[in-house]
Amino acid sequence: MKIHPTAVIDPSATLGSDVEIGAYVVVGEGVEVGDGTILHPHVVLCRGVRLGEKNTVHSGAILGGQPQDLGFSPDTRSFVEIGNRNTIREHVTIHRGSKANSVTRVGHDCFLMAGAHLGHDVQLGSRVILANNCLLGGFAVVEDRVFMGGGSVLHQHTRVGQLAMIQGLSGFSKDVPPFTIAAGRNGVAGLNIVGLRRAGFDMAARAEIKEAWKLVFRSGQNVRQALVSARERTWRAETESFFCFIESSKRGICDLRITSVDVSGEV
Repeated sequence: MKIHPTAVIDPSATLGSDVEIGAYVVVGEGVEVGDGTILHPHVVLCRGVRLGEKNTVHSGAILGGQPQDLGFSPDTRSFVEIGNRNTIREHVTIHRGSKANSVTRVGHDCFLMAGAHLGHDVQLGSRVILANNCLLGGFAVVEDRVFMGGGSVLHQHTRVGQLAMIQGLSGFSKDVPPFTIAAGRNGVAGLNIVGLRRAGFDMAARAEIKEAWKLVFRSGQNVRQALVSARERTWRAETESFFCFIESSKRGICDLRITSVDVSGEV
C-alpha cells in the first residue's frame, strides 16, 4: 500500500490491499476502497462511497458529493457504489442517492472520460463509455455497453438501452431503445450494427434485430401498433429485450430521424 503523507483519510474508512493514494486525496467517513485501486492526486471520496477492486480514479474527481436536489437533507445517509476495473478520468463528478439508503451505481469495466457527471440515483451498467463532458440527470439509467459521445446529455429519469450509441452533443428526454444509434434531440438514426458485431451477435441475431427495428421505426405503424404486431410471433431473447424495453418506457421512445443515408447498416 502506498499512501502519500498529504492524503487525509478518515479513521473509519476501509482500504484494501495494494491501494495507491496520491497527494492531497481526501477519503471520507465510512468509505470503502477495494484492492488494487489507484487514487490520483486531489481525488475526493465523500461519505458513503464504496469502490470495488482495481479502479483508477484520476485527479480532481469527486465521488459521493451531495445531490443537486433542493429537497435533499445533508444528514441523509445514501451511497455511491462502483464496481471493479473502472477508469474514472479527471474532474468526473458522481453524486450519491437522494433518499435514505438510495444508491447511485456504476457497474464494471466502465470508462468515464474527463468532466462526465452522474447525477443522484443514476444507474450505470457495465462496459459503458461516457466521453468527455457527458451529463446524466438524476435517476437516469444507462444499460450495458452503451457509448455516449462527448457533450451528450440525458434528462432525469431517461433510459438508454444496451449497446446503444449516442452521437456527441445530443440531448434526450425520451428513452433510447437498445441497439440503436441516437442523435440530435430525441432522435434515432439507425442500428448500431458495428456494436452488435463486436458484442458477438451472430448474423442471424443481427438480422432479426434489424427486422424488429424496422417494424418499430419503418413499418408505417405507430409504436403501439408495432408492438401488437410484434406479439404475433416469437423472437430471440435479444430481440425480445428490445421490445420489452419499449413496452416498459414511461417517457416514450425517441423518434426516427430521416437521413440521406441509410444508417441502419448491413447485418
